[in-house]
Amino acid sequence: MKRLLPQSVIGRVFAALVLVVVLINFTSVLFYVVSHDETAIAAAASQAGDQIIVIKRLVERAPVADQPALIDRLSSPLMSLRITQYPIVEKSDDQFSSHVVLDKLLNEFPAGTDIRVDSRIDPRGFKSNADPAAKRPAIPTAMIAMHGAMPALDEALFNISIRTPDQPQTWFNARVLLNLGEPIGDYAPFLWLTALSIIIGGVAWWGVNKATRPLSVFAAAAERLGVDVNAEPLAESGPSEVRRAANAFNTMQTRIKRFIHDRTQMLAAISHDLRTPITRMRLRAEFVEDELERRKMLSDLDEMEAMIGATLTFARDDAANEQAESVDVAAIVAALCGDERAAGRDVTYTGPDSVGLIARPLALKRAINNFVDNAVKYGRVARVSLMPGREELEICIDDDGPGIPLREKEHVFAPFIRLESSRSRETGGAGLGLTIARNAIRSMGGDVELINRPEGGLRVRVTLPVAQEESLAAAAE
Repeated sequence: MKRLLPQSVIGRVFAALVLVVVLINFTSVLFYVVSHDETAIAAAASQAGDQIIVIKRLVERAPVADQPALIDRLSSPLMSLRITQYPIVEKSDDQFSSHVVLDKLLNEFPAGTDIRVDSRIDPRGFKSNADPAAKRPAIPTAMIAMHGAMPALDEALFNISIRTPDQPQTWFNARVLLNLGEPIGDYAPFLWLTALSIIIGGVAWWGVNKATRPLSVFAAAAERLGVDVNAEPLAESGPSEVRRAANAFNTMQTRIKRFIHDRTQMLAAISHDLRTPITRMRLRAEFVEDELERRKMLSDLDEMEAMIGATLTFARDDAANEQAESVDVAAIVAALCGDERAAGRDVTYTGPDSVGLIARPLALKRAINNFVDNAVKYGRVARVSLMPGREELEICIDDDGPGIPLREKEHVFAPFIRLESSRSRETGGAGLGLTIARNAIRSMGGDVELINRPEGGLRVRVTLPVAQEESLAAAAE
């Protein structure tokens, strides 16, 4: 079920609204189907009662001597009227349609009037000239030809017998045949509900899209902040809730920028303060007569200066401040590998000649160079491969070294961590190279993973998202 649900907020809200509309329409259709026949029968029964009432009022206005002839003239194949000594309905039945006619006639005729109603409902329509109860009036052939579709319609036959108190020896009998509705009329509600659902769906999509648009704006702003802390703040406009959220986001961004600035300033001050005593110690080391001790002291001072420089580079995070632009990643990586080969190192490149991407060129080159340099130092060779993809670009650096312990895969990226135990400048620096390199890759929305290859050696897998090209370009602006 979770896989069937839409993944976006707008999709889920719209799906919920559509589900509500479908349930409402389904309930309406179900109610229509269940109550349609009963409603049609009630309408037909009411119509039959109205016809008898109209005839009764017309007959009352005519002279008594002319009333039988008037009743005969008012008769038709679909409404047979007779005055007889015996009723055609022995006893009223208990059907809903009969009660509707009976209630309507009791309100019209005086108290004490004996009214009997018997109704017959056939959903297929009665046969042309035969009534199963032998009570349907015969319909002429011309009438059948005129209403050729009648046998396919729902029909109701009402038999009514009325005896008034002032004429206890005579009965007024009527047989009324009515159509309950044509089959094509049954489709009208479904068509209306379908059209209404389409209209509601369109309005719901527009409303949900407009209501959830601020979420897309916040998501894009968060992505920009992830790759550029100096990105432009959000516009604080719209409804009050959106303005409050935008203000909170901008406040958070300002605090992050202030924290980074204060950290950089603090480390710069420490560096400045440390360089002065280091310089004094270097001068004093020059006066040490023991050559071996002097070289050791100067080496330690050089290492301290290198650590201070690396720390400042890490603190300033130049990669985050570099301008993002369209670069040829393949050309950058291939040129870097070519320079390494020219320097006598075993470095190879495999991949396309040209791959465009929005990235920070200097940060990218420094990061890849750091990984290649580590591969040559600790694994003797560096085989670099580039594989472009639809959503992400992958750069792999393989070596033939001893690999890395599984427990150290993440720990090695921490500042000042070196797996090589010596502090020799020939085998490593201050332990900030991998930290700075991964920060540079992550500043472009990518990531770095260390993988021990089954055949031996270590693989550094660098991924850069192609799908975030627009976000990086917006951040660069």
